[in-house]
Amino acid sequence: MKPMSQNTVVGTRVPRIVQRRDQPSTGSGEPASTPVVSRSRRPRKTVQRPGAGVDARVRPVYSWKHPMSTTDKSPVGLRERKKRRTRETIVAVATRLFVERGYDETTTAQIAEAAEVSSSTFFTYFPTKADVVFSLFDALIESADRRVLGRPAGEQATDAIVSWIADDLPEVEAPYVELIEATDQLLASNSELNAQQRLRSALFEDVLAAAFARDLDEPADGVRARVLAAIAWRGMIDVWNVWHATHAAHEPDDLKELCRIKADYVRRALEAGLQGIELLPRPA
Repeated sequence: MKPMSQNTVVGTRVPRIVQRRDQPSTGSGEPASTPVVSRSRRPRKTVQRPGAGVDARVRPVYSWKHPMSTTDKSPVGLRERKKRRTRETIVAVATRLFVERGYDETTTAQIAEAAEVSSSTFFTYFPTKADVVFSLFDALIESADRRVLGRPAGEQATDAIVSWIADDLPEVEAPYVELIEATDQLLASNSELNAQQRLRSALFEDVLAAAFARDLDEPADGVRARVLAAIAWRGMIDVWNVWHATHAAHEPDDLKELCRIKADYVRRALEAGLQGIELLPRPA
């Protein structure tokens, strides 16, 4: 995927803007009244230092999953495959409409009609238009959470992250090639999307920080865990920027090769980072 920049913190789920089905319509396909913010979240789980008491716990980490995720590798039946196809169709159709007409000018009703689904079906998969734009990012966060935070005992965070980038990321990105190409254009067109980008970027970096915190036996908010998380995430961004500059006229269809380059760079960057953080002073 084309990584999206910015920073921030762990432990929170993305607030979902939930459109109420009984809201009156403005005629443009958008609800007339103010959306309701859903703050429900799954029960939190904590990462405990071996042999430590309650006061030594690192900060809680919340496992977040999109309600219509496409990254679960468990066997799926016909019903689930149909849901995935519907979701991918909505994303593809919406992306084309955003590029042709503009993000602000495209309504959810128009997307639903072009995708040949009802408006209620659209909102089942995507509570807002912005959720369509960030559908890949949400899938990326969920996949990293499962693979990196759920890594086997004894596997280092660096190894898990590099393995995830090389082996899992191409599959996560594959259904979203058109969206990857359109991301810059969409972000430049709407300030709300830029704010959502920063939030999701922060959530992804939080997953990485929590993974490093476990290895370091330190809080996920600690400077060393945060430095390593930033190196990994910014490393992915740097590789994408170089790739995009040299392949601007072509679709990034060789996702495996791109992800292999990302994985190699992140591995080398983290090796240097692990040495560098030893030079950081410890709090008194």
